[in-house]
Amino acid sequence: MSGKKRAVVRKTNKKHAKKAKPAKRVKPRETSKKTLSKNAPAQPSQVIPSPARVEPPAIERSIITIGTIRGDTAIGDLLVAFPRTRDVLVRKGLRLEAEDAGDIYMTLDAFSAMNGLKTENLVLDIVEVAKEPLPQPPVSQLVAAPAT
Repeated sequence: MSGKKRAVVRKTNKKHAKKAKPAKRVKPRETSKKTLSKNAPAQPSQVIPSPARVEPPAIERSIITIGTIRGDTAIGDLLVAFPRTRDVLVRKGLRLEAEDAGDIYMTLDAFSAMNGLKTENLVLDIVEVAKEPLPQPPVSQLVAAPAT
């Protein structure tokens, strides 16, 4: 034989071949008025939407002022209200690296106990820094040209 290949053609038996049948069309079921009146309540039903997400109760946070800084003040709240107190806390041992991020949830009492400090002294240092006014950046003034 030469290098030619023959294509093999299979013959199908048309008598036994299955044809695809179209799917039966199903009519929507109609409900009679009698069925509705038996099953329906006397009053129209009210649809009560369910909440998509239930919120946990909010933690009460009070506004921190210089007079309200105490041992039970959270470090994170203190840093938000008085950013300059961060330097005092870092000097006393506060770690703000990513792996120690939980330190901002501690109270000043817990922080003092962990670092061997007296809470009263720490609160006094923080209040001192919080009382200092923020440094104001120099304001450049425009000078008007002299009138001639």
